[in-house]
Amino acid sequence: MFLRSAVVSSFVVSCVLCAASAQESPFPVLNTGDGDGRGLPEIVPLDVFEPRINPRQTEADRLARIFNSDLREIEEQQAEILSDLKKLPQVTRELQRFTGFGYVSGDSKQRPKWLQMDLGAMVEPDAIALFPVTAEVNGETVYGYGFPRSFRIDISNDAEFRNYETVAEGRTDEPTGSRRWPYFKKIAGYSGRYIRVTATSLWRNTETNEDRFALSEVMVLRGDRNVAVGRPVKTVANDSSERSNQWSKRYVTDGVTTLGNPHGAEESPTFGFRSRSKGPASSSWVQIDLEESMPISEVRVVLADSPQTIPDPTVRFPYPMKIEVSESPDMREAELLGRFTPSQISLSGDNPLTIPVKEGYGRYVRLTVTNTKEKSSPMMFELAELQVFSEFQNVSTGKTVTALSPASNGGKWAPEYLVDGFSSRRKLVSYQEWLSELEHRNNLIRKWLEKEDERRDLVDSTVTRGVTFSASGLAGIFAFVLIALSRARVKRRHDLEDLRQRIASDLHDDIGSNLSSIALLAELGKTETDEPELVIEEFSDIKVTADKTIESMRDIVWLIRPGEETWAQMLTRFRETASKLLRAHEYQFEVIGSSHDDRLPLAFKRDLFLIYKEVLNNIVKHAQAHRVHIEVEVRRSRIELRIKDDGIGFNNLDHEFREGNGLRNLRMRAQAIGANLKVKSARDEGTSVQLTIPMP
Repeated sequence: MFLRSAVVSSFVVSCVLCAASAQESPFPVLNTGDGDGRGLPEIVPLDVFEPRINPRQTEADRLARIFNSDLREIEEQQAEILSDLKKLPQVTRELQRFTGFGYVSGDSKQRPKWLQMDLGAMVEPDAIALFPVTAEVNGETVYGYGFPRSFRIDISNDAEFRNYETVAEGRTDEPTGSRRWPYFKKIAGYSGRYIRVTATSLWRNTETNEDRFALSEVMVLRGDRNVAVGRPVKTVANDSSERSNQWSKRYVTDGVTTLGNPHGAEESPTFGFRSRSKGPASSSWVQIDLEESMPISEVRVVLADSPQTIPDPTVRFPYPMKIEVSESPDMREAELLGRFTPSQISLSGDNPLTIPVKEGYGRYVRLTVTNTKEKSSPMMFELAELQVFSEFQNVSTGKTVTALSPASNGGKWAPEYLVDGFSSRRKLVSYQEWLSELEHRNNLIRKWLEKEDERRDLVDSTVTRGVTFSASGLAGIFAFVLIALSRARVKRRHDLEDLRQRIASDLHDDIGSNLSSIALLAELGKTETDEPELVIEEFSDIKVTADKTIESMRDIVWLIRPGEETWAQMLTRFRETASKLLRAHEYQFEVIGSSHDDRLPLAFKRDLFLIYKEVLNNIVKHAQAHRVHIEVEVRRSRIELRIKDDGIGFNNLDHEFREGNGLRNLRMRAQAIGANLKVKSARDEGTSVQLTIPMP
């Protein structure tokens, strides 16, 4: 397996952009980490993504609000903060990252540690941004993994930094150097070719006492561009952990972050451009006329998010893509700016696909996609925006767009929407504006959270004083009720947080693992073209894994979708699941009693459905059964679920029988919802499972 992974990694590195003027490929193969602390799925912290800003409305809050004017003043300040937040752009949460986290230092003892970018020419930066890594480590969220406690940013025209100027210095107050959002600093009056970030005080892992320096991304901003994209990076004494699919110094300038596209607050009135051929086609293209020939410095491609589907960058652009520039509308003597495979495109996630250009020149910029299927078939692809930069400004906005096969249905899809300044979600803004507003947003969130802590303390102290000065037994009983309500609120909050963590774990373990397998198998298939049997086997595995992933995603979306939480809807889902999983079996599904429309708690719904699905999966995988009988009996106070098969069974009455992980997991889920689980089985006599659940 290690050898095959190495082959895949080597292949992807060799399949970089074909033009010498374009960036080195930042796209590794997908692979999950091995648990050593450096293979960490990166996430977006909740306070960057969406703050939990639901004010308490308990009896204690209402009582304190009556008697304490300071509390009312704090809540008015919080309301003002929320009003300001609505004017700022939201942050679109990205999928968890399993590769390309960024740079992390190695084991060199040399101090201080630094990393340095060669911008290729002298630049006068307008701003610099450092993106931290946020990761799940041993089940806990670590904000700012490896982000230095103090650091310095220098600029120089000398690669050895014998002469330099310091453009910014930063420090985090927390002892571990924790940071939850990007560091952003506007600068002016400096110029140079090389940017160096020096960690003057390192982040420390308090459990292992290891010092680390890590960054997810470094942006050097000039005008509307990040001029650091695709630029080479070096570190002190080559002190970089070069894990090809997880950590590498080149990922710190790949232009990919978990925060995605630089969006503003304005909602998009359009979706973008859609191309649809009328018949079989081997290729299709879309082209922008810049109205005059000019130098081309960068091209950005923003993929569209179709409103009919859950956005999934791994499947939404299935064709190879190339981008060219020419002084002729028919692309005579065209210059190739970049070429991408679908796997490379998918790994950009929800970020713009950025193509730095060294010496491009022309009037017409064309994006061409190629149909790689053996038999020609109709082609359809979608793009939200195509940006072309000359020097540091986007010159494509509002220009004329032509296409080989534009879709004819109109609506929110049209060629002119490819250059209207919007993605499929919201208005696209410059990185400087985006980061500045993001910093302002997170300062407001932090201020709101500080006010919330102050408010809660004030509520508690007000209630406590009321209890202290209360002499009557009635007041004491009332205080007890308030405390009980407060404790119930805390418990509900913990329960909700536990549920969110379980759903996140489902997404990570099931969906993330399957997508990683799909990408890896696809790349392996490319390297085995001389062995058709292996290729067929690889792509068969891809189909099976993709089907499982789609079904898992449907289950998770159904579990958390509002409005589908009644017992009647649960029975409908039971029937659908049985029809899908038991297609190769004779089965009977019977309901005794009448279903009702009472709402089911989300945690109860999740555990009950997973128990049911796990039992059916075990029958499909292990029972070798021909017939399955499913019976659901609904009573006023309880539900009984009985599932019986005629498979090979196992003797669980034997005193030497030991339950495996599957049965233990079923019992744990049953206990979580207060249910009683009975499993009876004998060799060659099938298996019966009975679950008795009190009605929640």
